Amino acid sequence: MRILALDTSTEALSVALSVDGVCHSREEAGGARASQRLLPLCAELLQTAGLQFSDLDLIGMGAGPGAFTGLRTAAAAAQGLAYALGLPVARIDTLMAQAETAFPLLQAHGAGRPELARIEPGSIVLAANDARMGEMYWELFRADGTGWQRLHPPAVHSPERALLAWAEVLANLPAQRSPGTLLLACGNAWSVHAENLTTACARLSADNPRLRALHRAVLHAIACTPSAAAVARLARQQHAAGLTVAAALAQPIYVRDKVALTTAERELARA
Repeated sequence: MRILALDTSTEALSVALSVDGVCHSREEAGGARASQRLLPLCAELLQTAGLQFSDLDLIGMGAGPGAFTGLRTAAAAAQGLAYALGLPVARIDTLMAQAETAFPLLQAHGAGRPELARIEPGSIVLAANDARMGEMYWELFRADGTGWQRLHPPAVHSPERALLAWAEVLANLPAQRSPGTLLLACGNAWSVHAENLTTACARLSADNPRLRALHRAVLHAIACTPSAAAVARLARQQHAAGLTVAAALAQPIYVRDKVALTTAERELARA
């Protein structure tokens, strides 16, 4: 199967071509340039592999949550290609793609935690990215050995509210956990909101011991963005499960409707 995958949900522009499970990818700065560079970069990747757009079987797109403009850029490209080529689209949760990107990095590098050498299925990954306006997009997953089990759907909260939500989700998980089950964190929210998270953890952990484990995971979070290679792997799984959609249904996952602060809110934030 030949899959073209793309993600522009963050400041990075990432594209990947997976041919029968062998993946080649490219990444460069995105942002305002993403809409101009996305399709040319895809064409360059295909040309390097000796393929054309007409040789593709599936389009994988990072659907969100993420930067609104970036999500629309990816959706427009995926829809256009799918319409033109008569192909299905795999709408991939970008936070799941981020967890998929981070997991091997955590295993390979340890992120300062020697016990990561024994990561096992059942380990929990908290993926979170900055959502601006003092908030963060987040989602909680469990690695089940073959993919990702979603423990909480994508959400957008302030750091303090997010901490309380994470603790509540973890408190309701089954008690049985193997020695290799770990709590891991990935994304850019941990650095962007480091001060607020640290302050909130210190204040809340006295009354909630589970937040201490969360704090440790946050301190060793690995910074990464969703890679198109991860989108391609998840797209392949989605296709095998019969969960792809037609071009018209390849819509972004926004999570938050509000895209900017009002003038009054900006002035209050500066005060």
